[in-house]
Amino acid sequence: MSTKTAMFKFNVKNVKYAIENDGSYGTIKDLAYANSISLEANYSESKLFGDGEVLGVLGNDKGKTGTISVVNIEDHYEIDCGRALEITNALADIQQRKSVSHAIYYEIEAYDEGQIITIKNWLFGCITGKASESYEQTTEDPVINNYEYTLTVLGKNLKNSAGTEDYTDAKGNTIKCFRLTSYPDTTGYSTFGATVPTPKVLT
Repeated sequence: MSTKTAMFKFNVKNVKYAIENDGSYGTIKDLAYANSISLEANYSESKLFGDGEVLGVLGNDKGKTGTISVVNIEDHYEIDCGRALEITNALADIQQRKSVSHAIYYEIEAYDEGQIITIKNWLFGCITGKASESYEQTTEDPVINNYEYTLTVLGKNLKNSAGTEDYTDAKGNTIKCFRLTSYPDTTGYSTFGATVPTPKVLT
């Protein structure tokens, strides 16, 4: 019988990313020092009616939307996402002409049954927009600015246990995976952030 867990989650740290290219990922790089990550389910339901009754509910799960707030805009991330370009004697903030899919890694902490643990996460099929910027004049104390990226998480198809083909359920449907989470007692936890994992079903 399952039991409730006295777990309280807080903090966000160690945000990284890896650019996706034809199904494989490039080098994992630091995204920026994080201030916050917010994720909202992009999910809706439609009721199916017949003879004046609700015969079923059709779910429409399109992933997640949200924001990533960071303490600084890192040039290499902007270049990799097609929002910046190195030119003669300067870095150019350019018109964004493409949406670059990438995986995003982050860690959160949790108070779990009397001890602090770190929970590791990968988000798949991520696309970010240009960060908002705002600067204020210093008066009595400096005003510290954070930068906020819009975030869309489209996910990737689950693979079979061998990781060679898309997994399909008993009805022939593929299934999107939006996030993988690893806890300290999960197999492979120590290296979970070293490479971008492939979401695979159990054997």
